[in-house]
This record gives sequence, C-alpha cells and structure tokens, in this order.
Amino acid sequence: METIDARSNDSRWPPITQASRPWTRWWWMGSAVNEAEITRHLELIQAAGFGGVEISPIYGVTGEEERSIPFLSPAWVDALRYTLAEGRRLGLGVDMITGTGWPLGGPWVGADDAAAGLVLDTFLVSGGSQLEASLHQPEPGAALQTVMGYSEDGQVVDLTDRVDGQGRLDWTAPPGEWRLYAVCQTRTGQQVKRAAPGAEGNVVDHFSAEAIAGYLARFDAAFASLPSDEHVRCFFNDSYEVYGANWTDDLFAQFEQRRGYDLRGYLPAFNGDDAPDTVRRVRSDYRQTVAELLLENFVQPWTAWAHRYGALSRNQAHGSPGNLLDLYAAADIPEPETFGTDWLELAGVAPLAGTPRRHGGRAEILGGKLASSAAHLMGRPLCSNETFTWLGEHGKVPLAHMKAQIDLAFVTGVNHIFYHGTPFSPADADWPGWLFYATTHVAPTNPFWRDLPALNAYITRCQSFLQAGQPDNDLLLYFPIFDLWATDNGAPDRLHFLTPHNTQHWLDENLADFKAAATRLWDRGYSFDLVSDRLLAGVTPTANGALQSPGSAYRALVVAGCSHMPVETLERILDLARAGATVIIVGGLPQDVPGLANLTERRQRLHALLAALGPLDTLASGVTETPVGQGRVVIGSNIEGLLQRAGIQLESMVDTGVEFIRRRDDEGYVYFLTNLGQQPVDQWVNLSVRATSVVLFDPVGNRVGQASTQLSDDGQTQVYVQLAPGESCLLRALTQPSTALPWRYLTPSSQSYPLGNAWDVEFIAGGPTLPAARTIERLRSWTEWPGDPALLAFAGTARYTTVFERPDVTAHGWTIDLGAVCYSAAVRLNGHDLGTVYSHPFRVVVPNGVLEAHNRLEIEVTTLMANRLADLDRRGTPWQKFFFVDIHYQPFDASAWEALPSGLLGPVRLIPH
Repeated sequence: METIDARSNDSRWPPITQASRPWTRWWWMGSAVNEAEITRHLELIQAAGFGGVEISPIYGVTGEEERSIPFLSPAWVDALRYTLAEGRRLGLGVDMITGTGWPLGGPWVGADDAAAGLVLDTFLVSGGSQLEASLHQPEPGAALQTVMGYSEDGQVVDLTDRVDGQGRLDWTAPPGEWRLYAVCQTRTGQQVKRAAPGAEGNVVDHFSAEAIAGYLARFDAAFASLPSDEHVRCFFNDSYEVYGANWTDDLFAQFEQRRGYDLRGYLPAFNGDDAPDTVRRVRSDYRQTVAELLLENFVQPWTAWAHRYGALSRNQAHGSPGNLLDLYAAADIPEPETFGTDWLELAGVAPLAGTPRRHGGRAEILGGKLASSAAHLMGRPLCSNETFTWLGEHGKVPLAHMKAQIDLAFVTGVNHIFYHGTPFSPADADWPGWLFYATTHVAPTNPFWRDLPALNAYITRCQSFLQAGQPDNDLLLYFPIFDLWATDNGAPDRLHFLTPHNTQHWLDENLADFKAAATRLWDRGYSFDLVSDRLLAGVTPTANGALQSPGSAYRALVVAGCSHMPVETLERILDLARAGATVIIVGGLPQDVPGLANLTERRQRLHALLAALGPLDTLASGVTETPVGQGRVVIGSNIEGLLQRAGIQLESMVDTGVEFIRRRDDEGYVYFLTNLGQQPVDQWVNLSVRATSVVLFDPVGNRVGQASTQLSDDGQTQVYVQLAPGESCLLRALTQPSTALPWRYLTPSSQSYPLGNAWDVEFIAGGPTLPAARTIERLRSWTEWPGDPALLAFAGTARYTTVFERPDVTAHGWTIDLGAVCYSAAVRLNGHDLGTVYSHPFRVVVPNGVLEAHNRLEIEVTTLMANRLADLDRRGTPWQKFFFVDIHYQPFDASAWEALPSGLLGPVRLIPH
C-alpha cells in the first residue's frame, strides 16, 4: 500500500524511469531465439518490474542446434530488430554486449589482430663465438621484434637485422662476455570464452587501435541493414579476462614515444636482470604504457564508436592491467561486479547450508568504489553493477541474500542494478529450463519469480533517489597507482591485473598503507571518492576552497600511503592548495618519482616542490600544518586527527552498524541507510549535514512520513531511526520545513499474540507435483512433515490459512511478524494485500481499519529451487543439456544435498504498537 501526503512534494518518490528499475542480463543460449519466444520473455520480464535487458549471446544447448542463429548473421540482426521493437512497445530498454561470451573476439579476428604476448629469451655468448641455438621460432601471427646484445662493460648493440628467416643469428661476439635478449611477439591463442554459435574465434588485441577498429567493422557491416533510429541503449563490454596478453605490434615505438627512451636499451632491467631500483622503474614505465594503450586504443575509440550509433558505452574495466579509474571514467556507464559470497558476509548474512565462501576481503568494497568514483568525478549519472554472480550455489540463493548484496552495492555508489541474470529458455523446455552456470537464476522457472516484483519495486524506489541529484562525498582520495606499478608482487606476465575480487593480489600486498587508510575512512563514516592522476588534472578549485570535478564537489584531498608521485601530479596538488584547497597527507609526503627517463631532473623538481612548502610547524597533536597560498597542507599519521583538524565531519551512524551513502539536490540531501549490523537500531543518529526537517521513506513498505528530529548538544541534526538488521530506508534532509505527515514509528508493546492454533495448507504452484493439502497444528518445515515423499522434492508455493480473533487490547497500530520464513511470503489479511516479505525482518504493518473482530490470515510462502534440483539428480534425470558446473567449477550434482528447510516456520505473532 502506498502512503503519500498529497500536500507535499517533498514526500513524493522521484519519477520512475527505465533506468531506475533493475535490468537483467539476458543470455541468448545459442541465440536459439524466435519472435514468439522473444515476446513471451520480454512480457514476463516487464511484468516482473524490470526496466530493460542486456542481450548477451552465449553457448548453446545440446540437441537444440537447429534453433541456433549465427551471431551477426542477417537472421540474428532481424532478431535484434524485433527485440528493439518489442522493447519499445513494452517500455523496456535494450543493451547488448559488443560480442558474445567474453572477452571481445570472434572468427573475424585474424592472427595479426589477435591478443599478443611476449616471449623473452636470454642467451650467453663469449667473445669470438657465435650463438649456436636458434632463436624463438615465430608461430602464426607472431614475429621476432628485436634481438639486443649487452656486454659486461656496458656496450649495447642491436642485432635484429642479423637474424635470418630460420632464426639463426649471424654474429660473432666481440671480446668479453655478452648476454643476448631476444623479444618475440607471439599470439596467446586465447579463444572467446563461452562464445555463441558463429562467434567462436580469437580474442582481439585490446592494445591495438587498428585491431579494435577491425573488430568493430564487423558490427558496422551487420548493422548496415538497421534503420538509423533503431539502436540499443548501450553497447556493453564484459570484464577484462584476457589471459597472457602483455604485448602489441608497436609496443616498442609506443613506449619510446610515451616514456622518452628506447625500451630495447633496457631489456635486462625489463627482465629483472639489473639493479632493483632500475628494474622497478623500467617495469613501471612499461605498465603505464600498457595502461595508456588500453585506454586510448580500446575504451575511448569503442565509446566513440558507440556514440556514432546514438548509443552509450557501459564498461567493466576490472580485471585489466590499466588504471581502473581512468578506464571506468572513459565510458558513459562504469560497471563493477559483485562476485561470490563474501559480499553476503560483508552485509552480515550467512550463505545457506552447503554454499562455500568464494573470494574475499573487505577491500572488495574499495574495488566497487573505483567505478562509482569515476562516475561521480565525471558527472556520469549512472553506475551500473553486475549483481549476484556466484552469490551462492545453484538453487540456494533467496531474495533476502540478493537484497543484502544490493544494499551493500548501493552504499558503494552503485545506482543501476543489473541482474546476473536471466537465460533465454523456450516454453517447451522441461523444468528447470535452460540455465547459465555462474549466476543466480532469475527466471520464471525459479519459484521466487513469483515474489520477485517486490524486490524489484524496492530496487526501483531506492534507485529513483540514488539516480537523482548529485553525489555528495566530502573527500577525494588519491589512488597511488605508481606505487602499485613499482612492485612485482602478484604481477603475472609482468602486469598487475586489478580484479574486483581476490584484491589481495594487487591491493593488500602492494598498497597496504593506502588500503588501511581507505578502510579506516570507510569504517569511521567518512565519505570519499578515489581519484587518479589523470582525473585529478581535471579538478579545479572553487572560491570557497572546495575541489570541483566535472561531476561533483569535495571539501579536501587526501593522499595516503603514497611513495611515488609524478611531478605533474604534485604540482597540481600544490596549485589546488594555493587556490584555497585543503590537502591532507597521511604518513608523509611522497619522496620519489616513478619511471626512469630524466630521473635526476624530475627528482630535483619534486624535491624543489617539497622544499617550497617551507618549514612545517608541528602542532602539539603531532599534526604538521603549513599554509600554501590561500589553502593548507596538513600532514600526520592519524587520519582521523587530520580530518578533524580540517573540519571534515564523519557520519557517526556507522558505529551502530548502519552503512550509508549521501547525495544532494536543490532541496537538501538524500541518505540511503542500511543496517548491516547484527543488532536493531532504535535511536537518535547524527547527520553530518544541517537540516530543518527530515522526511523518511521506506522503500520496502512504500511508507513515507516526516521523521522526528532534534539538535544535539554540539548543534548537529539528529533524526530518530528504527532499522532492524537487514532493513534499509531513505532520508531526505531538507533545508526547509516539510509539510509531510509525521512518520509512524512502531514501538512494540511487551505483549504479543501467537496466531494459528491450526493452519490449512494448500500447495498452489510448483512441482514436480503438488503435494496434498492438509491441516497442521504446528509450524515447521514441510520437509519434516510425515507421510508424503513429494514434500522433499517440492519447490514452489504453499498457502497457509488461519483465523483468529482480535485481542481485546487498545493499540495505536499492529504488525504481524511471521517469524522464520523459507524463503518469501505474500501476506493477505481479510482480503487486503499487506505486502510481500522476502528478507529480515519478515514483518508487515497492518493498515488502520484492516484488523477486524474476526480475521482470516493467508500467507503464501514460496521456497527455492534446491530441493527439486536435488530430486532431479537423485532420479538421474538428464536435465543438464548445456555447460553447467557448481560453485567449485566441478560437475554439478545435487543428489547428495540435504533438503533445505521450506515453508512457514514461524512463530507467527500479532504485535500491538
């Protein structure tokens, strides 16, 4: 039920748009689609409350090969055209991946344009002798790039032209000992992973502008038949999972042009055969060069190509060897991903029995913030997220776990949820239909589809606020990428691959001080975005000392745990300070520059900049502060003391277990709050912003009202908040008085009334068969009921009905608490829908006038797929007609699973308030 005060605009939800609804990745299994099934799927998706789909062609289904349509064939483009038309009819947006499977590639990517790797061989040759061994033999698409000789006394000779076509070197070594380095570019041979029919082939060279242009030309040819006004909303790039690619045809030339020296003269350092400091500097320069090529030769031209079609780009940069901030910022919609079960543990939720932990660490939050930071800095209104990837074992992910992951994604800055996802499955496919392997199955064959509209409505309401206004984070936190590039820990193929999970391989081991500072900011309630060197160059000072990026404003810049910084970046930081900005240095100023070229001159410039700060006055608190122009630089080891010195407010609500994100608009501020702790919050909480009034929005129950507020002793606005563990809400902190009706706080009395001396239970939907109806006197899992083996295999919905008398007590309001529910429930009282509950607390508010003297309560409880999947495997039913594995990437077999609890477990209570 919707409660909105018609007198007040400040108590209205923002308008609902396609983008404010959740979207889903729509796997076209084998592209075995047809118009009737496209329509059926889209109508089901639209009815479930989605705003759009992302077409992602993928591998096919055994026995269904005749239905498959080759990717980008005329028939495939016709299917795309029909989907676009149906999407317009139904009000659904349509995105598509720029390829199939992942990463980008296909049969039109020849060997010369395929992903390339480096083979570096070394040989020892004594003076007067020749190399007896043959050099690395090129494979198809590979080429010998250079052969260099280095003597003991520092001579360097280029021997590339002395190698014949058989790999023999025609050269006699001068006196002394010589070490030869032969660099050969070879093709990785990686094929597109999980490719759709007609799209099998080489992965493209992401570092080559020519290879990317050739790759996209195939789409141009296929789309030539589409009318100019028919196009997808976004072209999407899935996560960078290009293995072994660390080279490209012109890397030597690109390196010299960008870094100012010839890498061929430093191959010993590149190979680790030189002084450690020289090795670090040469490899840092190499990593910076690769990062720039990935940005300038792939993401930027791909985005420009999408714009030519009137579309946007949506990019997953993670997993790549680039600076993720820059790669995300170059796209129209940055997209991180939430992967594995650790996101549940971060949200205070335990996976269901039999679901192992996958990946990990609190640093995964920082990985998500890289994408949202880029969106905030660049003024991109949307930051999407691939959500529910391996959230749990197949069939064991309830809507409650999905909400928990969504809430954590929201507080990292995500505001455009994409489900991962929904396989295309024809109506004639036997249950469970066609499934994708690394996903939470969000499709009509999953019983929870019945209650999914409630979760989608929740997401829609939250995102309607989270997509409005502008972000309002106080701090810019410098991301010290050059410190990472100066290390070799966890750097296979000489590169660091910045994954969103297993972040310990690049973040924990190499940027420990930075990570500690960022984690401290998060844990203590300081709001921040991360900024790269490139993005910092676009930040300008304002008259009031703030820092203005193209998309957001900040109160201070924080540099933490940074040892290496380009001179240009330090100059920019000090220029901002001179113009009035506050700069906070945690752990000391950077003392060195990255890279090798002009090292002495650049070091001198860096030290001159540091010296220009003048003598630093150490205060009694241990904080060092110096004025710089109109601004100041504050230095110390205690990050909280530094922030207090700078006047930066924290959000102390995090001490209660509540996480938050804050945005601003013309009328004030918007907070999203979620209780990720284990204890209920029923208290006054401080806001870091001043507000005249606060309106509270319940995105689950769709209730709205003016919250109780007061001023603390130190003048902070306080608002009264009630959030059980797992609950969330939105606050509008307004600069003007609100005319909204008061929020209806729920204060339970000490007395509650058990309901249901007897329950009539009828199984109304699901399978494999519907168990017989029965009356029960005690609530427990139906898998424990005696007498009907079908109960152990059943997955679906049962309706529990009971009658009760209204207690003879006076109450201002009532709630019905369902106790334990496995795993979602739609509640109806006396014919009135009270809502669908799918996460803790499983509780509904009874509207005024609905509770009568004699009452009929109906609770339709829906369970998960797991028990029915286990039954299929125990009976040996051959349902896996597609690539399918368990969460360990082993063959999926549920035959040994214990039955998951199912149904209404209670106790069900009527609670007066």
